[in-house]
Amino acid sequence: MSGHTTALPRTGAVPGASDTENEALRRVLRGAWPSLPALAVAGAAVCAAGTLAVLLAPGVTPVSVLVAAVLTGPWLAALGAAADRIAAAGEAGIRDWWRGLRALWRFGPAQALVPAVPAAAFLATLDLWQQTRGPWLLPSLAAGGACAVAGLLALPAALSLGAARPGLRGRLLWICAVHLVARHPTRFLAAPSLALLGLAASLRWTASLLLLVPPLVALVAAAATATALVRHGAAGAGGGEPGRG
Repeated sequence: MSGHTTALPRTGAVPGASDTENEALRRVLRGAWPSLPALAVAGAAVCAAGTLAVLLAPGVTPVSVLVAAVLTGPWLAALGAAADRIAAAGEAGIRDWWRGLRALWRFGPAQALVPAVPAAAFLATLDLWQQTRGPWLLPSLAAGGACAVAGLLALPAALSLGAARPGLRGRLLWICAVHLVARHPTRFLAAPSLALLGLAASLRWTASLLLLVPPLVALVAAAATATALVRHGAAGAGGGEPGRG
């Protein structure tokens, strides 16, 4: 996602955060159609990996959550990198997606496991609590659930920032991602909300809709990250506090 670097405003060269944010949004909207082949391949790969995870570990269990994170992680990272390129350069091809997959096939699962591990711990604790009803398990339930939700919200930003900056890894990467989400929570709520709506629509009408969900969610997440970085960079260049939202 080297394009995010180019999208970041520089001191003295920012015409205004809103203008630059609008330009980033326009690039995403305009770039979706010419990038359709790459988005379709990337979305199909994510769905295939998710289907394999369901076959290997059916149901919502601690094991299935971890298996899904490992199997879908590389494809989610590659899809996110393609969407980031659209947000930065206005277009992404299948070669861009393939380069992202080759560069991020280990990075993706490692980041996907960050929210998956507390989610698995939450499910394991929930199962134990349903059997014992022990009140001493409630703090663990709350902590696991909160960490899983926070990790899921910050995962798109972590994938985007990590793809753009190979030197940004580990704890610092997640601190930056969580900071970005905390500053602009409404932007990063859009992607998981769209994912839930897409899953509900797929279950309600036809499973074919699932193929559309990953690319659309990736584009929304890329737009959120790009505009949040622009707003944050503009505030930094101006020495002011970035606005929320």
